Amino acid sequence: MDTAPLPAASAPAARPETEADRQRRLAWEADRIAEADASIAAGYYATSAEVDAWIDSLGTDHPLPVPYPRHPRPL
Repeated sequence: MDTAPLPAASAPAARPETEADRQRRLAWEADRIAEADASIAAGYYATSAEVDAWIDSLGTDHPLPVPYPRHPRPL
């Protein structure tokens, strides 16, 4: 079986991004960043240690569950 990549000519041509497309994409990205910032400000996050442990467990016999954001315990 041939596993060589297809020639570039057979790949669909990417449509150039128009200025209107760019503005919609940037607005969408800004909204997602604002949502993430609000979640972090509210205390919903997973620590880098939790994410690192999850990544290290991938491909092992006992992978950890995805570290979902949660609200920290009250002090």
